[in-house]
Amino acid sequence: MDMDLEGKTAIVTGGSRGIGYAIAEAFVGAGARVVISARGKEALDEAAKRLGPNAIAIPCDISDPEAVRALVSDASRLGLVDVLVNNAGISPFYKRVEHTTAEELDQLMGVNLRGAWCCSVEVATRLFEAERPGSIINVSSMLGIQPDERQGAYGVTKAGLIHMAKVFALEWADRGIRANALAPGWTESDLTNALFESRHGPRLKGDVPLGRFATPEDVAGAALYLASDASSYVTGAVITIDGGRSLR
Repeated sequence: MDMDLEGKTAIVTGGSRGIGYAIAEAFVGAGARVVISARGKEALDEAAKRLGPNAIAIPCDISDPEAVRALVSDASRLGLVDVLVNNAGISPFYKRVEHTTAEELDQLMGVNLRGAWCCSVEVATRLFEAERPGSIINVSSMLGIQPDERQGAYGVTKAGLIHMAKVFALEWADRGIRANALAPGWTESDLTNALFESRHGPRLKGDVPLGRFATPEDVAGAALYLASDASSYVTGAVITIDGGRSLR
């Protein structure tokens, strides 16, 4: 089974830390040239330095379509982009849906959905012109499958990423482009560690049949599979990475 990415070029948005960084690291380890992108230049440059000579950092606010065009154009100096990982996302608040303002909803939609859409169309259009196949991977969440209180707006954007991958898979299959989604459950990161270490941590872990939280590397392994030729007949799929929690 071939999970080699030698000769491929990938963009990983939100690639400076957490799941995005772990995916970029796995891709570099498999031989890919990788562009990592995020809004914070300092953290991004530091991440690229750790990844080594086959990675470059390009800052980008993906909620801006012009910035997305510039990102994909600049990334092409490493070669035509074969793999896109739409990992960048925000979750800036925790509140009930009736307390979510239109401005907050627009902010979430701009990054989590419109950004992923624009990145995908920009990469796919260039692949069409070159008559080359490709792989698009949307990093969604279990909250896009199973709703949770006070995370409704975020969950809606993550559900949208799943449907987006299915739409791309259907419409672009005849061009050789595959599109799939990952749906991680509770995953260790700078954003979640405080919660996991709080009094709620044991209860949350107890809900997971495998008895632990996911690591970013757990998600990266699934992304590597979807990026590689090992998944050449997989498109429109959603891979849950939740240790069995959704079975509860």
